[in-house]
Amino acid sequence: MSKETNSDWPDPTDWARRLHDHLEALGELYQAIPWGVADDPENFEGLNLKQARAAEALLATCSALRELPIFTKSTGVAVLHDIAGALADVVLGRSPQLFKSVRPGSPGGDGIHRNYIKVSVVLAVRLLIASQSFAEGEAIREVAKIFAAAGATGRKGKPLSRTTVQDWFDKAHPLSDDLDYVKIDREVEKRLQSYKDDPAWPGTRAEAISWIEATAAHPLLRSKYG
Repeated sequence: MSKETNSDWPDPTDWARRLHDHLEALGELYQAIPWGVADDPENFEGLNLKQARAAEALLATCSALRELPIFTKSTGVAVLHDIAGALADVVLGRSPQLFKSVRPGSPGGDGIHRNYIKVSVVLAVRLLIASQSFAEGEAIREVAKIFAAAGATGRKGKPLSRTTVQDWFDKAHPLSDDLDYVKIDREVEKRLQSYKDDPAWPGTRAEAISWIEATAAHPLLRSKYG
């Protein structure tokens, strides 16, 4: 397939830089806003403001994609636009149809974002044990310390503790009664195996710690702490 070039297309470097700078500015604002709900529901702060920034980021992405001729009539972009609009409705106190749960009963348990964090935490513990011969307790303490320093929190909003990491580590098992933890175990093992297949495995202790610190501080994880 040949590369498409056309005078209607923006300069790719300029386009990417503008989108990057716009999203970075919104992302910095988003991550600086706490997850807590304002005491006065009329105050545009806390979670309400965080939701607004998230909607802005999606709309910025939609606008940038529509600058590209191939995306001007994209149904995929329309989906992103619908999500941004629904989120904006939530900001204004409405109940958009797109965000309504149609499943019976209460959702319960941890959500997708929380489980995303669990995968990285459990993987970090198993990596220290498998690659650097850490004792289980030592690995759990080290991982809890690193993730807490990066801003990860437990259920009550306090820095991620050793006991919480231990709980996640123990529950992530292929025979767990909780399907979420079965999925977490499967994803962790898949990623761990990919590291074991790397010729650089097992690396040094310093490299393992540095990798965990970088993982804990990665924007994709930090945006989910809280």
